[in-house]
Amino acid sequence: MSDRKQKAKEMAVTLSAKSSRHESRDRVQSIQKKSRLGNTIKLLLAAMLVLGGATAFSLLTQQSLYIRWILLGASILLAVLIIFVWCDTGPKLIRYIKDSITEIKKVVWPAGNEAWRNTFFVLVFTAVMTVFLWLVDTFLVWLLVALSSGK
Repeated sequence: MSDRKQKAKEMAVTLSAKSSRHESRDRVQSIQKKSRLGNTIKLLLAAMLVLGGATAFSLLTQQSLYIRWILLGASILLAVLIIFVWCDTGPKLIRYIKDSITEIKKVVWPAGNEAWRNTFFVLVFTAVMTVFLWLVDTFLVWLLVALSSGK
């Protein structure tokens, strides 16, 4: 009997651990959905600011050019601030660019003569394929014309 009780306790602990993992995952997903919605609204606000600045620049033709440029620049500056300070998108973009630079530094680039040789091979292959496809296309056109004319 004690063996069965022990197994039942172990199963109860396992089930409660699984359910708590599911609950925490669901909470994280709901927070992420709210965060995505908030970021979308902020990005739309930034886009509307830029669009408004561009519209003001083009519609206020009676105003001085300096004032028009200041309005456009201010709207773009506010949009950039919204994206990089108020949203999660800006820091993610900066982190992505930094990671990309790190990965590019890890790439082993070919020597100059090897790069030229590979470029030459690609160009020759492209030319040969172009001629081949042109010949196949010409043959198919000739075949279709011959079949449709009834010869």
